[in-house]
Formats: sequence, structure tokens, C-alpha cells
Amino acid sequence: MAETLRAIDAFSQAVQCPPVLANDAAGWGGIAVCEWDLPWLDGFELAENDDFIIAYHSAGSRSVRAACDGAWIDKYSIPGLISVIPPGRRIDYRIQGAVCFSSVHIPRRMVSPVWGEQGLAQRGIRFAFQDAYTQACMTTLVDEARTPRHRSLPYVQAVTRALLLHLVRNFESQDSALAALPALPGGPERRFDIGPILDFIDSHLAWSLNLDDLADRAGASRAHFARQFRDAVGIAPHRYVTLRRVERAKELLTQSTLGLAEIAHDLGFSSQSHFTQVFHALAGKTPKLYRQQRSAAPAA
Repeated sequence: MAETLRAIDAFSQAVQCPPVLANDAAGWGGIAVCEWDLPWLDGFELAENDDFIIAYHSAGSRSVRAACDGAWIDKYSIPGLISVIPPGRRIDYRIQGAVCFSSVHIPRRMVSPVWGEQGLAQRGIRFAFQDAYTQACMTTLVDEARTPRHRSLPYVQAVTRALLLHLVRNFESQDSALAALPALPGGPERRFDIGPILDFIDSHLAWSLNLDDLADRAGASRAHFARQFRDAVGIAPHRYVTLRRVERAKELLTQSTLGLAEIAHDLGFSSQSHFTQVFHALAGKTPKLYRQQRSAAPAA
């Protein structure tokens, strides 16, 4: 039955490949932690399963879309964003590219005491949002899964419970904020295609890429551009640019021998110290440490 299907099995069947990292879920009381490195896909369908899923889009395609039970969500997921899927939801994904993500799957029996069965039944998917605390908790759980000597069931369950409590508050705050939004004055403005704007940003990360220039390129007012961009991507334009610079920096730190000052210059940071500060704030470690750990990973 669909109610007994675990998320790791639903994902594996949907993408037709196993995760590149999977912990011993039984040893963690049923909490599964996975990393996925998917080749080029147009999309896939995630079957209904009995897990509460938290996914972090870490790399790859920046135009991922999702439909919950047939209804498409008017947002794009990009690297750096989080999605949350309650149990019993069928999700269709449109990817159009390769994508990497990590996922935490928590059994319904562990979530119900925190969210309540009625809350789980009424709660829909929350797709493509930014949340530093959720990302930090997921990074902690993935690191624990990747390094067996650090596994600790009480610690993992404490982090997971804190994450669930945080998401409850996060969802409630978001619902309140949406209910309080005032109606926009005037008539609707023309919608623009976000795809070319994202392509332009990715190919011009060394530029200043300020809001006025991006709005002019889209042929929209500053306010309308910022509003539609946030609606489509889930975060503000300047935040998106920063995330893309950090994601590109991760690639250069891993795949090249460029110095930190060169990377900072090539990605539009004002200085190496500014680059280090922004990278540490988003990645949780300095660029130097990130490069050292990634270089040591194959040997480990």
C-alpha cells in the first residue's frame, strides 16, 4: 500500500537510481538521510509515501518545478532552497537538467506528535524557500550520515525534533504573513519570462547585477520585477545573485586551482575578505576549509 512506502524507495523507483549516500535508517530509529546526484532528467513522479520529507536543492538545474497532486506550483527551485513534503502527497517534478539534492525522510510516527495528524493532513507542500536553520540542520544530519564515527542516535533525534519544531513555527509564520498581505494597487503588470534573466545572471556573475539593471533587462518596473522574481524563484533578486555566486565558488574551489582572490574577483565580490565573509555565512565554513575538505573527501 502507498501508506507503507518509504520515501527512499519512492525516490529510487522514480529516478531509477539509488542515492549516492544513504545512512542506516534502522540505526537512527527510522530517520533516513540521503544525497542524490541525478543525471540529466526532464522530470519524474514521486509516488505517495509515508514519510515527512525535507529536501535541500544543493546543485545543478536552477529551473526545477513541482506539482502537488496535479496542481503546478508557480515557483522555481534553485540551488540553496528548501522544500518540505508532508506524508501522502504525490509530487511531479519538471527538472530539465542534472540536479543534486539531499533529503531527510522522517517517519510519520515521529512527526505526528509534533505536527498532529490533522495538521499533517491539512498541510500542503512548501516548495522552494530559503531557511538558514533548516539548511544548517540538514547539513548536520548529512555530515553525521557521511561520517560513521560521529553517529549518535540521541543527538540525531534531538536535531531532527528541533528541526520539526522549527518548521512548525516557520509554516505558521508564513501563513500569517500571507494572510496579512495587502492588495496591490492598480492593475496587473505584464509578466516577463524569468528564464532569460536567470541565464543572464549565471553568465554575468562578475558584474554588479543591481536591481535596476535587471529590471530594465526584463522590461519591468523595479517593484514589479522584484515582486515577480520573488514569486517565481522564492527569494529576492540580490539574494539569488549571492547564492549563485557562492554555488559557482564551490565549483571553482573543487574543480580548479584558482586562488581565493582570483575567485573573488571573477565572481564579482569586492575583495577576498568580502568573499570569505559571504561564503562562510552561507556555506558554514570558509572557502579555504571547504576546499581542503573537498580535496580530502576522495581519499577518505
